[in-house]
Amino acid sequence: MSFDKKEGRLQTAWVWIGFVVFITGVILFTTYGMSLGPISGEHTAWGSFGSLLAGFFTIAATGATIATLLFLAKQNKDMQKVNQAQLDSMTFERYINHRKLFIEQLKDLEIAHKNAFNFCDPNLLYKTIFPENGPHKCEFSVESKFDANGDYENLISEIYFRFEELVERFNVSQFNKGDGDLLARCLINFHDRVLMVEPVGAKRNGDIEFNSVPYFINIFSIEEFVRAAVKISNHILRFTNNNEVDGSRIFANSKFVRYAMMDDYFRPVDNQRIEIVTSIFGIKALESIHRHAFRMRDSENEFLLPVTFRTLDNIFSSAELVNGLADDEVLNEVVEDCIEEVGDYLQQMKVDSTNFSMVNKISDKLIALRNR
Repeated sequence: MSFDKKEGRLQTAWVWIGFVVFITGVILFTTYGMSLGPISGEHTAWGSFGSLLAGFFTIAATGATIATLLFLAKQNKDMQKVNQAQLDSMTFERYINHRKLFIEQLKDLEIAHKNAFNFCDPNLLYKTIFPENGPHKCEFSVESKFDANGDYENLISEIYFRFEELVERFNVSQFNKGDGDLLARCLINFHDRVLMVEPVGAKRNGDIEFNSVPYFINIFSIEEFVRAAVKISNHILRFTNNNEVDGSRIFANSKFVRYAMMDDYFRPVDNQRIEIVTSIFGIKALESIHRHAFRMRDSENEFLLPVTFRTLDNIFSSAELVNGLADDEVLNEVVEDCIEEVGDYLQQMKVDSTNFSMVNKISDKLIALRNR
């Protein structure tokens, strides 16, 4: 029922109360006047008339009381509506400010990481974290929820799940063929499902692409993504009143992790949809030389080509150094450092030596790079 209809019914009730009181008075006084006769000077008659007046005014007072109660009830309902409107307005304002603060802090995270990535859709991320929030409801805390099987049921619980998944993948004692690819898939899931970010700027050699879509993940600097992932995750967890994750549990700068991913993506398996950017001339040849230099050891497990291995290992230790190979002077310097050692060692080797064939192939690759 609308407010106008309720207002009309209340006014009608007041009219009827007044009408009933008036009619009652008319009936009482008319009846009394008709039966009274001449005005009497006796106290008894006037006492009877006083009783009549008292009865009438009691009825009138009752009617007035009822009317007053109806009026107060109306005022109370009106006040409730005003209070509800104020609460709705406060809830709406709180929701707007809460969402605005969240999005502003996401922007601060982008700036803190030198705008290397953007959040694809901050509003979608907010709605995913706070699915119940809206103009009429605004909650500040979100609990992590897992079902009976231990599967996550919201983004908060998924953060914890994905984080533990990364801890497990990074901290294995030994990487086998394909483990680098499995780790990359875990990173991609974290990238897409939790962070909802996209890289900004030109592609870098070593950047991961999945189905030709670039990601803010570089196999030569995996720690960059992991640091950002932990920082963003902890921001979300703090914002929702949850415990933070401990990023130190992930050994993202492990060289063995880097070796595993290099091994998988420089020699990809069939039908592999994850690829890495390798646009710099000679990078694949240098990776091959690095891999073989790492494996060639003497009887005391020392590197046969220590200068070559350490030079290339240093280059492949970060995305910045790898992409520096795009500068011909840098590439030439690396090639010369390696070719000098390889040439000297090759002259000392016998043709029937165990590693002669491999060292000779390394020499050919380096000479080809120098003569490019």
